[in-house]
Amino acid sequence: MFAFRCTSQLGKARCEKGWDWSPKLPLHDYDLWYAMEGKGEMFINGTCYPVSKGSCFLIRPGDRVHAEQDEEQRLTVIYIHFTIQEGSCVTLPGRHVKFEDTRVPETCLQRIVDLQLRGEAKQDEEFDLLIRLVIVHMLRQEEAMASPVSTMHKQLIHKVIDRLADDEKSISIAALAAEVNVSPRYLSHLFKKYTGYSLKAYITHARMEHARFLLAETTMNITEVAAALEFTDIYHFSKLFKQHYGASPSRFRFIGRGATSHYGDSTPEK
Repeated sequence: MFAFRCTSQLGKARCEKGWDWSPKLPLHDYDLWYAMEGKGEMFINGTCYPVSKGSCFLIRPGDRVHAEQDEEQRLTVIYIHFTIQEGSCVTLPGRHVKFEDTRVPETCLQRIVDLQLRGEAKQDEEFDLLIRLVIVHMLRQEEAMASPVSTMHKQLIHKVIDRLADDEKSISIAALAAEVNVSPRYLSHLFKKYTGYSLKAYITHARMEHARFLLAETTMNITEVAAALEFTDIYHFSKLFKQHYGASPSRFRFIGRGATSHYGDSTPEK
């Protein structure tokens, strides 16, 4: 049974000059309303929200709405009406988010419109999955909007995390800071603020994850793994590995033969 079911009202529209939207009665279903381009304002139950590219609204049954556009920057919108199966366990976002990255939600919404208008097979299943994905992105965007870390800083932290994931060799905080053009102290502060983990602990975690992969998934021995990760002292490597995973490299390698995942679920200590 699907939680989300499409009703008959959906589409993509380029709003004509003089357009506004003022339903006489409160909505009887949910409406996912998304601005692809243009500017305007949306009023929901008396609250005014600015509308621009990436603005996404989840209007509830019973809501009173009114929308207007900037006549010099007319709106292009996608609107999708749907119902939620009674008893479905779903978490919904608030009524409005502004997507920083519009690629995934916009692709999903456009696909929903195409899917329903073409009448493709298994469209109910795909509709349910696509709406869920858009809602997940709305919830994620809400969390991002509430975060004390700016978008620019998040991008910087993600760059550091990607850098550590791509290179298993030893790298210092100073070297990472130089790559993203901030001071080592400031980078450590941002990393802790955004992830909850110290940067030093995360660097160790990243190296140990690489070591675990090499031990479990390759024929490399402990000495070779330590050398590949640029540990000059195999005893220090073994001690650090045991502190991190609670097992020596040799014991983990034996267990790791049956592993189904390269990286597992372990996280560094905060």
